[in-house]
Amino acid sequence: MRNLRLVTVLFISLFLMINGCKKDKTVVVDSSTTSAKDNSTAENFFGDIKRVVEEAVNDEGQSSKSSAYSFGNCATVSINPAWIDTLTWPKVLTIDFGTTNCTDVYGINRRGKLVVTITGRYVNSGSVLTVQPQNYFVNDIKVEGTKTLTNNGLNANNNLQFTVQVTNGKITYTDQSFTTWSSTRYNEWVEGDTTNFFTHGLAGVCDDVYLITGSANGVNRNGLAYTVNITSPLRKEICCRWIVSGKLDVVPSGLATRSVDFGTGACDANATVTINGNVYNVLMY
Repeated sequence: MRNLRLVTVLFISLFLMINGCKKDKTVVVDSSTTSAKDNSTAENFFGDIKRVVEEAVNDEGQSSKSSAYSFGNCATVSINPAWIDTLTWPKVLTIDFGTTNCTDVYGINRRGKLVVTITGRYVNSGSVLTVQPQNYFVNDIKVEGTKTLTNNGLNANNNLQFTVQVTNGKITYTDQSFTTWSSTRYNEWVEGDTTNFFTHGLAGVCDDVYLITGSANGVNRNGLAYTVNITSPLRKEICCRWIVSGKLDVVPSGLATRSVDFGTGACDANATVTINGNVYNVLMY
């Protein structure tokens, strides 16, 4: 009888333990969009650097005043050797926004410097632009890393194509949290290559459109590594702060793929992120 009671007690204890473990298992819904947002932020900030640099190098010293630039009249643009010296390369271009915020025509605040080493005219096949931010902030968010733009010449569509790389990218937010980011992208210049700010004013900048393909990788602000692959070309309209269309997959380490859809052409921060069949509406920076 004593043995029977002992077996009964052990059985009940085992039953309660198993059921207790089952109750302690919490179902965690995989719904974080942090990696997708941090990737978009890095994409936008380094895309903004590209736009600023392109405007300065396309000018080639034609403007007599820095106020002619769309990125603000408090920026000083200088180059050494001067543009008039067409035989000496590389040249070093410095875009200096000063130590206090400079607001451009789009309402974007910048401070610090962009230092650009140029091996040849931007529109010439084979030319390479290497951009180094120095104590550079956009809307009080610090941007670090090296951006390299290589002109690959005309592609099969008769459009200029550039290899655009970011190495050791780092975005530090105002709360001192940060993300890191590197990428290799291919930018096809599909519209607006015959106009610029100095021939058509702001319209000469805003008609520029690129289709972007390629990949990236980074670590989000929570310390989680992720990879990125563009699955449908991203359409970047230069005067729009956001990607207006296209798709990419973000794969955080150990988690399901986040499929990001930037929409069908509207210039807004809206995007959708699909995770395990669940669709989330998100606002990109």
